[in-house]
Amino acid sequence: MLTEFVVLAVFAIVMYFVITGKINKTIAAMAGGLLLLLMGIFPNPYEGLQETIDINTLLFLVGMMIFVRVMEESGIFQYLAIRTVKVAGTKPANLLFALTFIVALVSSFIDNVTTVLIFIPVTFAITDILLINPTPFVIAEIFASNIGGTMTPIGDPPNILITSAAKIPFLEFALYMVPINLIILLLMDLAFILMSGKDFRKEVPREFIDSFDESKAIQNKGRFIASSIFLVTVIVLFLLQKQLNLESSIISLMAGFFSLLIFERKEIEPFLSKVEWEVIFFFLGLFIITGAMEKVGIMSDIATFLVNISKGSKVMLSSMIVWISGIVSGFIDNIPFAATMIPVIKQLPQINPDAFSNIQPFWYALSLGVCLGGNLTPVGASANVVGLSLLKKHKGIDVSFKDFIKFGSIAVAISLALSNVYMLLLLEIMK
Repeated sequence: MLTEFVVLAVFAIVMYFVITGKINKTIAAMAGGLLLLLMGIFPNPYEGLQETIDINTLLFLVGMMIFVRVMEESGIFQYLAIRTVKVAGTKPANLLFALTFIVALVSSFIDNVTTVLIFIPVTFAITDILLINPTPFVIAEIFASNIGGTMTPIGDPPNILITSAAKIPFLEFALYMVPINLIILLLMDLAFILMSGKDFRKEVPREFIDSFDESKAIQNKGRFIASSIFLVTVIVLFLLQKQLNLESSIISLMAGFFSLLIFERKEIEPFLSKVEWEVIFFFLGLFIITGAMEKVGIMSDIATFLVNISKGSKVMLSSMIVWISGIVSGFIDNIPFAATMIPVIKQLPQINPDAFSNIQPFWYALSLGVCLGGNLTPVGASANVVGLSLLKKHKGIDVSFKDFIKFGSIAVAISLALSNVYMLLLLEIMK
């Protein structure tokens, strides 16, 4: 009992610093994890590390961070942004649909922060010419980046954790997640247009659209073509992950280091330095803490509580996971919440084997909740913080917490309601 209390206290203190930011979250997570190892929560600290650390997730993150930075040098993402603007035509509503769709697509493969950094400056150029408020466009793109990140196992860090723990192949996960998120994106765009009608009645001058030159994004045509082929190859490898019997971390490391071999074989330090070691060690600390909570039985207690509340109903439990995950993730970092819930879901079959013999649907419920809930508040996801800071820096527009929630509450209500209904369908499919 005392051991459980100590572990829970360490977890609570770490979460306090993660939420408040009074101490860097990586330092807090690593200090908490190392303290638990020092206190002997695991009989053998080294074996404790082996039991708790998901090496697949950590190596995957390293590989993808390198890969994305190498691909950025080709100009491929900037090229996609400009082509999207040209294809959208002269109607702002069409532009919103096109921009949010391409943002979601790109975010399903690269990190959301990089996506908004690429697309928001293009959006500013358009809204400047039209003399309209860029805020609805920027917020819609922020939301689209988070929705897009929900679509694949590699689009958002919680999905990396979830699919690694559940051993869900890339293609299987995407087949279930892409359709519902495209519907959510479409309805969100329609809601934005209705809420900001006057900003969507102006027409974009055709000559302005034509003035964009996507070729300027290409510094080296040979590298651009080779990068495009390599990017498609990596996507195909992820799609065929199950058939190839490869872990996502192996494909990610291949993508990262083969991209260096092909494009940057002489000077790799600038790209290795772009690896976000802060994120890697944050995950590492979380793995140790949640592993300790599982070791002393806290996760089993939480799972028992959820089973009792849901009365053994899969429908009720999936709904609870979607809504609780969504609301909580709007206010705190969704990574630690996902890391905490993963061992809880794993415990369900042990608590009630008859009702929860198949926990597959609950992984999707958790993903939908934690990833889409980030759209609720300005601090719900990293893309929110970065996108709003760009809006303030370049346009002098400071979106308040209250103003953001006007959009965020509608987006999240649409997202979670549809996700809840979709879970009813998945529960039938996955019987």
